[in-house]
Amino acid sequence: MNVPTSAVAGPRPTTCATTGSVDFGVDLAGGGWKLTTGDDPAWSDPSFADTAWRDWTVPDNWGDHSDLSSYDGFAWYRKTFTLPARPDGVTDAAVVAALGKIDDADQAFLNGQEIGRTGGFPPTFDSTWEVPREYYPADGLLRWGATNVLAVRVYDGTGGGGFYQGPVGLYSKARLRALAGDTGTAATRTQLAHVCAVLDRQHRAVASGDVRGYAATLADGFFHQGDTAARRIAGLREMLEAGRVTLTDSQAEVYVDARGRLVVDTIRTWTGLPPTRELLHIDPRRPVELGDRSRFFRDDYASAAMGRRAQFNVYLPKDYTRTSRRFPVVYMLNGFNGSNIEWEARDIDTVLDRLGVEAIVVFPDGGSGWYVDTSAGKYRTMIVDEIVPLVDRAYRTVADRDHRGISGVSMGGQGAFTLGLTNPAVFSSIASHMGALSLPPLVGTPAEQAANAGLRPLTLVAGMSAADLSRHRFYFDGGDSDEYQFGVAAQQMSTALAAKGVRHDYQLGAGRHDDAYWMPKLDRSFALHAEQFAAHPVR
Repeated sequence: MNVPTSAVAGPRPTTCATTGSVDFGVDLAGGGWKLTTGDDPAWSDPSFADTAWRDWTVPDNWGDHSDLSSYDGFAWYRKTFTLPARPDGVTDAAVVAALGKIDDADQAFLNGQEIGRTGGFPPTFDSTWEVPREYYPADGLLRWGATNVLAVRVYDGTGGGGFYQGPVGLYSKARLRALAGDTGTAATRTQLAHVCAVLDRQHRAVASGDVRGYAATLADGFFHQGDTAARRIAGLREMLEAGRVTLTDSQAEVYVDARGRLVVDTIRTWTGLPPTRELLHIDPRRPVELGDRSRFFRDDYASAAMGRRAQFNVYLPKDYTRTSRRFPVVYMLNGFNGSNIEWEARDIDTVLDRLGVEAIVVFPDGGSGWYVDTSAGKYRTMIVDEIVPLVDRAYRTVADRDHRGISGVSMGGQGAFTLGLTNPAVFSSIASHMGALSLPPLVGTPAEQAANAGLRPLTLVAGMSAADLSRHRFYFDGGDSDEYQFGVAAQQMSTALAAKGVRHDYQLGAGRHDDAYWMPKLDRSFALHAEQFAAHPVR
């Protein structure tokens, strides 16, 4: 049902645009695509003749094609398609261009106009292979009942390339929710009015700098994507100190979930921050926002170390929202060309729930920075001096080294050892899955790499006393067919620790350098952290 703003009862909202659920989608996956390598801005023009390009199918994997399997560079995709006549209740702004996941960076054009980009192209390459692409065409851009052209500029910096995962198409948010298995029933006219009134109160309060008025729209026990009411209000005060603040919601689509909550699927924008698609939960009986009470989400903050907003993901154990007790923390570091978002692709929250992990787990965005401070980014400072204190302030942690562990995969395994061993007052237990324990940090200028050469885990361990090493608990593993010989490095680490009489849990198993090898061993690494935490009971 589509309800115009003017028809909603109560005070007329200023920026609340509430609609019903419209189910619409045009699937663009499959054949009919064109592909070429190289780079030319003229290829975004819908009138460009791409008939000489290769016929292609999306999703794809460059590794499946002999001439692309080792190719790193630019490529362009184009798809010419016909949209049906505009369905009732569908506006251009309500349509999301979902392009799945693209390895590594992309820039998308619809009918010659850029609709979004993710990642970075050379000379500031930034791999975002794990980030789902959702772009929002402007009103008037779609050609209903006529021919449209989607052109996507892609850059692959390392490894495989291409559109490796869908969905790929033009969809309403209702269809995207259905594709994700998130279903519900349409809101009634009364429910729409109720939701719109809450959003409008929030918009008006923020625009007028009325912190108390905004606070009154948050329920007791509000918890949304890691924000309590107190943290949300503190953030608003901070923004207001910097200047005027606005809050807007566009295409706010309302439905009732299986628990009877009113859910708003909206594109929410705070002044100075990019638009973000969010699912807001509204109390059906009172005019307040409940929060989604999510236990796995992205958090962010203004990082002085990085000179930008930095992201990290957070996993909260099952009892976090049910009790008031404090929890230990494990920091988990990504591998090369990764980020905090790669853990979403692995459904790591489901994995940790299944393991019964009773700790907060934090996933910083380590990029390809090897967890050191260089001209490529101050990753060590970001994690140790910024994220650790922030997490202790924002979440119910046991804020001491005995209840703080660090784990990592590949480059992250190397970082777990270097950050853990060089910051013994911060981290106690250290775990590495197929870690680069034989390598120094491979990032920065030649002078920076030379200065950090000592931050090679095997070198660090060789130079430390048994007493200093024994302040930590260790777990590490490696595959016997690891392409980078990190299984051999794990054996060398075991020998080095054993020679000094330092206890450790180590395993060399059959496997390569991939998820299939290390993910089944998460039970061992988290058991190590749990043993450390249990050995230091909290009163």
